Amino acid sequence: MKNVLVVDDDEKICWAFEQFLESEGYSAGIANSAEEGLRRIAADNPDVVLLDVNLPGMSGLEALGEIKANHPWVIVVIITAYDDVETTIEAMRLQAFDFVPKPIDLDIVKGVLERAFRTQSVRSTLPVETMDESPAETQIGGHRLVGKSSQMREIYKLIGVMASNTVTVLIEGETGTGKDLVARAIHAGSERKEQPFIPVDCGALPDELLESELFGYEAGAFTGAKKEGKPGRFELADGGTLFLDEVGNMTPALQVKLLRALQTQEIERLGGTRTLKVDVRVIAATNQELGEMVKRGQFREDLYYRFRRIALHLPPLRDRQEDISLLVTHFLQLIQEELGKPIRGISEEGLKLLQDYAWPGNVRELENCLRSAAALSRADVILPDDLPPEIRIGSEIAPTDGSQLEVSLKSILQDTTREAIVQGKQGLYEDVVAVLDKVLIELVLDEFSGNHSKTAELLGMSRTTLLKKIKQSSRTDVE
Repeated sequence: MKNVLVVDDDEKICWAFEQFLESEGYSAGIANSAEEGLRRIAADNPDVVLLDVNLPGMSGLEALGEIKANHPWVIVVIITAYDDVETTIEAMRLQAFDFVPKPIDLDIVKGVLERAFRTQSVRSTLPVETMDESPAETQIGGHRLVGKSSQMREIYKLIGVMASNTVTVLIEGETGTGKDLVARAIHAGSERKEQPFIPVDCGALPDELLESELFGYEAGAFTGAKKEGKPGRFELADGGTLFLDEVGNMTPALQVKLLRALQTQEIERLGGTRTLKVDVRVIAATNQELGEMVKRGQFREDLYYRFRRIALHLPPLRDRQEDISLLVTHFLQLIQEELGKPIRGISEEGLKLLQDYAWPGNVRELENCLRSAAALSRADVILPDDLPPEIRIGSEIAPTDGSQLEVSLKSILQDTTREAIVQGKQGLYEDVVAVLDKVLIELVLDEFSGNHSKTAELLGMSRTTLLKKIKQSSRTDVE
C-alpha cells in the first residue's frame, strides 16, 4: 500500500484529503501539527508527506528541513494558502518535491502524487548513497519576483532547484523579462550568497574590451593598460557568481576562451603567463536563439551545450497576463516612493488596457509605462488618458503586421496632423519621417545592444547609410 501522511491543522481539509486519498487507493495518515507529523514520519515511514506551511508551533518550512535532514527518502509536497514567491522558492530550496497552493485542486494533487510515486519507484533502484542527505540552509534575500501564474510558479521552483547546486545555468527570454533579477535570485538563494555577484553585459562592450574585462590584464598588455594591471571579472567573482548577460554577442574567439575557463576553472590575464585558479559559478543569459546561432555557425556548439546543462526560459509578459495586476500594484508602490506623491492605483479601464496590450518590451516596458503615467497623472489614480498612446489604442506597434501598424500610426499621428493644420505648419512629412527614422533606429540599436551591423541588416540599409542617419539625428538634437 502506498502511504501518504497529511500534516495540516485544518480538520476539514484533513478529512477531505483522507476521503480523496483512500478513494485513489492510498493509505492516508493525518497529523494536525508539525511536531506530530515528525513523530508519525519516524514511526510510520510514509512514502509521501503533504505538508501545510502555516502550522501552530513549528512551521511547515522548519518541519521540511527536519524531514530532509532525518528522512531524506521521504517525498514532501508543500501545501499552503500563502501563495508568495519567497515561500515557493524556499520550499524548493529545502528540497520539497512540489508546491501546491490552496484552494486545493484535487486533479493537480492527483498528478503530483502520481509523479511522486513514480519517483519513489525509480529511487528504489538506486543505491542509498546517491541521495542528498543534507537540506539547504540559505534563503532568497531582497530580490522580489512578482506573479502567481502557472508559468511563474514553475520559474520559482526552478530557481530553488538551481540555487541548491553550482551547475552552469542559461536563462533565456525576450528583452525585459527579468533575466538579471532571476540570476540574482539564484545567487541570493545559493551557498555563495555571501560572496560576490558580478554582472557583465556582453552586448554593451566592444570585443577587445570585453576580453580584458572578463580575464583582466597585466601591466603593458596593450596601449593604455594600467601600469599595475587589472583583475578581470572572473577574479572578482572568485567564490561567487559571474553573470554573463547577452552572452550571444560574444565573438567566436572569445567563446573559445570562455569555454576553457568553464571547463578548467582556470584563466590567464591578457599579456600574462600565470595560470590563475578561480572558483566561479557562471549564469548566462540571452534574448537570442542560441540553438539557431549554432546552426548558422555563429555560436560554438560545445559552449552552447555547456550552458544548457540547466536552461530556464522566462515567459514573455503577453503569455502571463494574469500577472499584470500584481505587477501594477508592485510597481506603483515603488514608483510612489520614487516620485514622492501618493498613487492609490489604476482605474479598471486603465488596467483593462494594460491587460489587452501585447507588451513587446515585457515587464521592463510595463514598469516604464507606469512610471510615465504616474508622473503625468494629476490625481492619485492613473486614468486611461495618462497612459501612452500605444497602450490606449490597445495594439502593439510592430512591423510584423502591416495593417496593424498602419492603424496604430494613424491613431498616433492624428493629433499631430490636426495641430500642424491649425498652426499652419509646413514640412510635416519631412518632420514625421525624421522622427520615425530616429525612433526606429534607436529601438533596433537598443535591441542589438548598439551593434551597427546587425541594426543595418534588420533595417535593410547599408552600415554607411545607418551611420549617416544616426549622425543626422544627433545633429538635429543639438540644433
